Amino acid sequence: GEFAAAGSPAGAVRTPAYSTAAQGGDAAQSWANEFADVPEEWAREFEEMQRGNPDWALENVWDQVSGEGAALRAAERSQYQFTDPNPYLGRSDALVIGRDLFRRGVLSEAALALEAAVRADGGLCEAWRLLGTVHAENDDDRRAIAAMMKANEADPNDLEVLLSLGVSHTNELDQEEATGYMRGWLRNQPRFAALEAEYAAAAGPGTADTPASVLALFKRAAAAAPMDADVHAVLGVLAHLSRDYDEAIAAFNTALDINPQDYSLWNKLGATQANSARSGDAMGAYQRALDLKPNYVRAWCNMGIGFANQGRYEESVGYYVRALSLNPQAESAWGYLRISLGCCGRIELMEAVDNKDLETLQTHFPL
Repeated sequence: GEFAAAGSPAGAVRTPAYSTAAQGGDAAQSWANEFADVPEEWAREFEEMQRGNPDWALENVWDQVSGEGAALRAAERSQYQFTDPNPYLGRSDALVIGRDLFRRGVLSEAALALEAAVRADGGLCEAWRLLGTVHAENDDDRRAIAAMMKANEADPNDLEVLLSLGVSHTNELDQEEATGYMRGWLRNQPRFAALEAEYAAAAGPGTADTPASVLALFKRAAAAAPMDADVHAVLGVLAHLSRDYDEAIAAFNTALDINPQDYSLWNKLGATQANSARSGDAMGAYQRALDLKPNYVRAWCNMGIGFANQGRYEESVGYYVRALSLNPQAESAWGYLRISLGCCGRIELMEAVDNKDLETLQTHFPL
């Protein structure tokens, strides 16, 4: 998952949507995504570690983690893979149950209930959207993106879904797709019709959007709607995509001034701070996200990455283990865990990682 710039944490604006119907929040809270990638410093340290320890059979670890981006891109338009068995299949109240479980933070169960809802009716945009959010917050981007694409098929004009997909494509540095979804979000709101018309007229027919041109458009939108947290949040995403981290941080801070209870915005702020080499500030932002949502898998994972970015690999391990205790299917977290264990010399625990033996790992790294 969270924008996927090189050196960014796992899960930076990586995610999709939180259902305003389910929780009654802003569309900005629709994002559980973050900016995710393994930092370049880790790559260098890992290569040095391997050179000094030729007997380690870890050659595939880096390839496994760095290959995640390609796997996510390939999975984006793939069919959503359902979980079986599913105890909620056949229940007419599956969507209601899924909403409630999501609200209470029981995310893996919520996913099952929401899957049952969309298996009964594949056109339920809200269920697909909420399902995408659940997976994103659980740090499972393959399913998150697949679910959001289904939500977009069900309702191409759903604003939360358009925002979420814009963030997902930002994570993958897919500029054309990201800016297209952000434009779609603006275009589908009558209040910005005049701005949109002026922009289109100035650009001329057939002119391709660029992150810079769409960023300029959203600056005008933010000036026109200064108290709209969503607009400032999108501005932050676009600034991040353009690598203008200072502007992105300012935009997220403005959005948080308006809506300080948005845990996903705190996570985005932290991921942007981490990408701009402000790991100390990032840790504070991630902690605010966890204070608001203690079972936020992405933020636990990003805290681990924050420690690793500072060379504090052993401390990072406990945060990855905590994230995995909440969602053992978070494959990216297993990859980050492997790297941190290697970097702090705990090779004897690689077998526990291979076996996904969380009990052993929690014993060695309680948090």
